[in-house]
Amino acid sequence: MSGILIVDDNPVQREQLRTILNEAGYPVIGSASSGTEAVKLLRSIKPSLVTLDIVMPDMNGIDLLRSIRAAYPSIPVMVCSSFGHEVVADLARRSGAFAFFPKPYPAHRLLQEVERMIGPPLSDAPV
Repeated sequence: MSGILIVDDNPVQREQLRTILNEAGYPVIGSASSGTEAVKLLRSIKPSLVTLDIVMPDMNGIDLLRSIRAAYPSIPVMVCSSFGHEVVADLARRSGAFAFFPKPYPAHRLLQEVERMIGPPLSDAPV
């Protein structure tokens, strides 16, 4: 496992997710605050998983998700959004998301889904 890329324009949300993942033993190898930044990072890092927000300033998450699916079809993408409507979740899944979590998400459920997608953490110790 190489690690996880977090894409969210909210720095508090990015840090909260990083903490949850790191404390569970999942390494976070990058974070991006916009779709453009995420695209640049994806060229240089090969994450095991991408977590993705829907609403961002320069590119919406669905467009970024479709771009990731086209360029990196084997990388699982988990959409985490405050737009928890079933319509949005369905659109995310049809666009290639492996999972959809409405914010705020319970840490234990999020970690169960991460493990389902990429396996257990490298260690039980914080990274």
